[in-house]
Amino acid sequence: MLKTRSKEQKETEIVMKLRQVGEKTYYIEHKTNIGVYVTGQNKVCLIDTGSKGDGEKIDEIIEEKGWEIEYIINTHTHIDHLGGNEYLMKKYRIPAYCTDYDMAFAHYSDLEAAYMNGGFPCRKLRTVFSHPGMIGFRSVEKNHLEGIDWVYLPGHTFGMIGVKTSDDIWFPADAYLGRHLLENHSFGYLYDVEGYLNTLEKVKNLKGKMFIPAHGEAETDISEITEMNRRNIENIKAMVKEICRDYISMDSILKTMYERLGMRATAPQHALLSSTTKSYIGYLQDRNELECRFIDNVMTWKTM
Repeated sequence: MLKTRSKEQKETEIVMKLRQVGEKTYYIEHKTNIGVYVTGQNKVCLIDTGSKGDGEKIDEIIEEKGWEIEYIINTHTHIDHLGGNEYLMKKYRIPAYCTDYDMAFAHYSDLEAAYMNGGFPCRKLRTVFSHPGMIGFRSVEKNHLEGIDWVYLPGHTFGMIGVKTSDDIWFPADAYLGRHLLENHSFGYLYDVEGYLNTLEKVKNLKGKMFIPAHGEAETDISEITEMNRRNIENIKAMVKEICRDYISMDSILKTMYERLGMRATAPQHALLSSTTKSYIGYLQDRNELECRFIDNVMTWKTM
């Protein structure tokens, strides 16, 4: 029976390409790059699974190679990194591994939406940020995975990791934005500015043959791109401080951020922008670079 595919599905398939970068290491080039590591005879593990609906497309590539998936490693549990988990875990009856810290978000479908929103999330946010729940996640800290090493890379999330295969190929997840994203969408989500800056320094000093970020281009030398990301964070810090040159409320800060960054306001985008901007404000306030004052019962900030 023929299946018709929408224009959007066809465009997604065009950019989903399998590339070999080591004896046992491949990656599927996509909006979220997906690592593929050969674990045994016709067996592979996946490093992340993209967004909702990507599981079926990943499976087509895996089947074309005559492989079977043995397990999944999720570098972190944002929905654009585990969107294909449910389909693949059920089909192959396999586990997925993530950190204990991030597992709470994987297990409880509304937790990430509530965290992003800062309170009980509306239906739209519950839908966009919905997680698959308790479908077989295991602790990466408590299990040994042959041929795989990993390190903590917090800042973007609480418990994100970078994964290295035996071919010395790194998958550093969202530890930094790729060049194209920095040029076109410089504001990336993070929850801990100091942690993210520390992670950038840590990633810059990692040793490996190739680095394949989740959202960006594969590179053999990432000293330049990590420095570009560090400067980008400094620019956003400076933007927040400039916006707060006089006492200003959070809503007014966000309005100005939308305008300066050229971002379109939607409920999910607002949750991401609001949460991340609060992280910048908290970082600057802790360093006595912003002063907080309540004016007519409105919380405001001003650069010191």
